[in-house]
Amino acid sequence: SKLEGLSNQAINLIATNVNLDRDKLTNELSKIRSYFEGKKINLNDLESLLNIKTNDNFNSLKDEALKGNKFKTNELLTDTIFDDNNNILYLSILSQRLLKLKEINNLLKDNNNIETIITKLKPPVFWKDKANLIEQSKKWTKIKLDSAIEKMIEAEKQLKSSSVNKKELIIKNLMINLCLEANSS
Repeated sequence: SKLEGLSNQAINLIATNVNLDRDKLTNELSKIRSYFEGKKINLNDLESLLNIKTNDNFNSLKDEALKGNKFKTNELLTDTIFDDNNNILYLSILSQRLLKLKEINNLLKDNNNIETIITKLKPPVFWKDKANLIEQSKKWTKIKLDSAIEKMIEAEKQLKSSSVNKKELIIKNLMINLCLEANSS
């Protein structure tokens, strides 16, 4: 069946989202066909269907919470739509950042220049992420990082227990706790 309203912009959006992964492309096209059957494709619905904003928002939320930015964290907690199917992905994204901060923290003993340390990290830090990492590194001590990792493990246990109804609240509470922890002395 023909997909009405499939513009170059929509095709680019789909291509960018699947990142050259054929299986993901097949899956997304199937999802798009069934969702837009008998309807014209519009970019807003397509973006929602592909979960693009959700993942971008979670990354921003993670960064602002770890910087201790209460205002921005609160704003992003309101704006971010959490997908229960992605809870473990959210924890994984968060875990990677906490471990990276821990690595930086360990290297700070030998060298007090955070920028030099970040430049030497393997794999290299994406240039867009450097400023966030520098700001976060200044807030997180070894003790605070250990505490944050414990909180994350506890959240993962809660998410995996079937008795929890509102899994979104577990993620939101974790982000609030991390934001508060970033500002604690």
